[in-house]
Amino acid sequence: MKLAVTGFVSEQAGSVASANALLLRELLLRGHEIHFYSKASFVDPRPAVGNLPGFEFLDTTNVAPDRLRQRLSRVPVAGFVAGQYDAATYIRLLVREMARNHAAEKYDLSLWLGEFARGKMGAVPVVSYIQGPPGTDARSILERHDEIKALAGPAAALKWQLLARLRLSRLGLPPLELTDHFIVGSLESKRTLRNLYGVRDERIMTLPYPIDLKMFTTDVLDTNASSNPSVRACWLGRIIPRKRLDLFLNGAALAIREGVDVRLSLVGGIGFVPGYEKLIGAFPYPERLRWDKGIPRDKVPALLGQQDVLIQPSDEENFGSSVAEAQACGLPVIVGRTNGNADYLCSRDIHLKDDRPETLAGALRELSLRKAEGRWGDPGESRRCAEEHFALEKVTMRLIEILESVAKRGRK
Repeated sequence: MKLAVTGFVSEQAGSVASANALLLRELLLRGHEIHFYSKASFVDPRPAVGNLPGFEFLDTTNVAPDRLRQRLSRVPVAGFVAGQYDAATYIRLLVREMARNHAAEKYDLSLWLGEFARGKMGAVPVVSYIQGPPGTDARSILERHDEIKALAGPAAALKWQLLARLRLSRLGLPPLELTDHFIVGSLESKRTLRNLYGVRDERIMTLPYPIDLKMFTTDVLDTNASSNPSVRACWLGRIIPRKRLDLFLNGAALAIREGVDVRLSLVGGIGFVPGYEKLIGAFPYPERLRWDKGIPRDKVPALLGQQDVLIQPSDEENFGSSVAEAQACGLPVIVGRTNGNADYLCSRDIHLKDDRPETLAGALRELSLRKAEGRWGDPGESRRCAEEHFALEKVTMRLIEILESVAKRGRK
């Protein structure tokens, strides 16, 4: 296939961008041709795949708007307006260049990685491999308004409430009609696209992101873990309302009050709502908590190897890569009620039935009992679960099947 591609790709970034880098590399190694459209200051995949045959980078830098954005980035209001102008003109140029080159290249389809398609090339099929349904963060901001108000102040809470409502309005939602077929990471996301946005089931495929199973391996596990009576629980990811840091900390505090020996490692920076660090400062057992605002990606396996469990209590999680990475390292995981990773669990893992702190505390208590009674289970089971669902070769082959099917239908 010959593909016109754009989106988020980076070997060094976490989650979606690194998974996309793996997938692009595998598509090229299997003989597919990829023309990647982007401006290098935004996304430049050449460090990851630029040396492979079949790859071409087409720079779509909107020079004047890009320079204007850079000059005004620190200026209130004017910086925001310049940023919006830059984004709009960049997308318009990108789509125009795709369409112009299609006349000569005859692309089989257009693939948007990590974002919703913003344009079409005539009758060429469009596939969006998205990070999740639109509006997930916006819905969480509205649902957690009181918490944001307490942590960030009334003015910030009002600002984010207004922005969330704009995001969920017709002005803020992406143009879903420009995508012929969506790929999402879980059934949770498929249900949301269908139930909230009316996307027909036949337009939605589910496919988890691949994990680098050579980087994330059971070899990193602490060999003395069984002799440590504590349950070492890890949070790994951004601190934003939807990720539910409040549930993570409240559930752990309740478990500690009930006598469970829990030690917490919190790794992640404060996201778009400043003030969430107050939750960390207010944790009643500070001696049981360590917070690192971030670590290099190549240090993540070693971090996971020092843990007993990874907890991701997020709302509306499409696919949490850190959950899959923890499983690949042989850890059990605890995931939230609406976390899409529930599709990919084994018997050692726990899927919370609700978002009450008492439920998370109960899960930690169960893990403590397993450890004390020698029922911890085999890390190899978690590893095999990861190999079954997230192996790069399996995910790539399934992606190729999807893309070839869509391209074939487009040629009819």
